Amino acid sequence: MKITDERRYFPVGTFRCNSSAKFIRKTTRLCVCCPSAVSTAQNPLPNSAMKDPDGQKIQFRFHTLPHSAQIYTCKSTGQSFAWSGPDPDAILADSANKLTVHHYKGPSWEAADGSMVRSEGALARHFLPVNTSAVHWLELPAKDPSRQFAKVTFIHRIDTSGGLPPSAKPCDAQHAGDQERVDYSATYLFYVPRR
Repeated sequence: MKITDERRYFPVGTFRCNSSAKFIRKTTRLCVCCPSAVSTAQNPLPNSAMKDPDGQKIQFRFHTLPHSAQIYTCKSTGQSFAWSGPDPDAILADSANKLTVHHYKGPSWEAADGSMVRSEGALARHFLPVNTSAVHWLELPAKDPSRQFAKVTFIHRIDTSGGLPPSAKPCDAQHAGDQERVDYSATYLFYVPRR
């Protein structure tokens, strides 16, 4: 199959064609859309492209508290080893410090009052951070929201600092399974429909 400059062919499930994509064809094996729709960890969009989702407004704004971390695990990649992940382990608070949220693997966000929302990392849209030594900015669709988060539709992670893989730490056969916590900070925006 010929790949042109205007189109790229990817296996279904490796990304989602967002609403701004020009969807051309979807079969059980291939999905064709314009390259701008592909916003993966390997192909992030510029941060200037991150906008409030259409028809949505910010309902909650949280910031990470000190000692929040991205957790990496040393894993085999076949012939070599690499840091896999990350999985978050962060405590978030709103500006008044009245609502605290535990952000952990899933990804999931669980408030002290039991309110919860989840997402899927595979569905994340990635954006380059302003700080080049930081983890990506993300847009994540909300899943299974409850209680205070019942109307949340999207979550943005912005203003990141730190959290990149621990390149100075060895990851090889002798260190397989090792985990490293890398401190990071970020702001999380929870969106709800604007009505």
